[in-house]
Amino acid sequence: MKRKWKVLIADDEFIIRDGIHSSIEWENFNMEVIGEAEDGEEAVEMALEHQIDILLVDLNMPILNGIEAMKQIKERLPHCKMVVISGYDDFRYAQEALRLRVEDYLLKPVNPTKLEEIIVDLKRKLELEIYQKEYLKQATDQLTKNHAQLKERFFQDWVEGQLSNEEIEEQLHFLHLPETTPMQHLVIKWPDYHHNQTFKKESDRDFYLFAIEHLVKEIIGADDAALFWDRSMLLNVCLWKRVEANQLKEIEETVLQFYHLKIYCHVEDVHDEDFVNLYKVYERCKREIDKQIRMSPIVKQALDYMEQHYQDSSLSLERVAEELHITSVYLSRMIKQELGISYVSLLTQMRINKAVELLKTTHLSIREIAEEVGFETQHYFSTTFKKVVGVSPMQYKH
Repeated sequence: MKRKWKVLIADDEFIIRDGIHSSIEWENFNMEVIGEAEDGEEAVEMALEHQIDILLVDLNMPILNGIEAMKQIKERLPHCKMVVISGYDDFRYAQEALRLRVEDYLLKPVNPTKLEEIIVDLKRKLELEIYQKEYLKQATDQLTKNHAQLKERFFQDWVEGQLSNEEIEEQLHFLHLPETTPMQHLVIKWPDYHHNQTFKKESDRDFYLFAIEHLVKEIIGADDAALFWDRSMLLNVCLWKRVEANQLKEIEETVLQFYHLKIYCHVEDVHDEDFVNLYKVYERCKREIDKQIRMSPIVKQALDYMEQHYQDSSLSLERVAEELHITSVYLSRMIKQELGISYVSLLTQMRINKAVELLKTTHLSIREIAEEVGFETQHYFSTTFKKVVGVSPMQYKH
């Protein structure tokens, strides 16, 4: 049912109030007069009680004059339309009434034709405001509803290299995300989703996708991070902060423990300040994850052992092989075959990656970092670091 506009008439003269009330067929304008006030104080009380839409008010009233009454009502009911009723000697109030943005100014005795013209205009204004509010609400609701889709589409286009720097910056601003290049990009894959689409019902798969996403948000934190599923159903996390290696391990272990699903994570630093080059990092992440998935159990176990013991400067290929009950020759061949690099290069890369993380996130000295990542001397660490990264640890830190 369409709402009726509530009208209040405030004048200390009964004949004026009665004349206004009876000279208009209020129903024809979808309005009702909810009351008549004899003074300014009563007008304020009735206006707030009934949440009126229109006030017809005399300026010269007892207890509280019309100007003061309008001020108080306007403060509490900013959208209330006000029409001043005035005698010829009240024009000194006109300027202040205009400051209160009154809709019109009626002279006594009130002309019914003029009053009706004002009422028609007020009805049009009120209806227009309602329409604008409803339109804005619908537009806001639609935008909220589409926000996730807009965000997903934007990031998909971004990691595919389809956007310019200007477009990316504009969209980041629109989505209330940091307008700077992300620090890191993380990709998470659930291989069973891709390898066997029929192993679970669609609703089950959706549940697990939601669970993985929720868990990632919980562990990494949703602040300074944007999560989205790409076209290949890989979970991407664009990070404007650094994620720790132990957090990635926690994600993998928790998903395995609670949902019995094996997922793979890989994160890469974003070194390029140019927005458009994020696609290169995205592609590297995907390649590294595919390498992880193709790994044999032996190489995975070797990597896990190396991850746990890389800080030990005496960690050797022979020791890792012994731990896995295989020959060092066999392990060396498997690592080279599956990862494309030697054991020594793999361990060096692992240690340098950890060093880079410590240089970025701690205030440790170069010597302390060298010891922390398994190098026997600071000199050897600095030489190796420069060979791998291209600059010395000191230059990298600053």
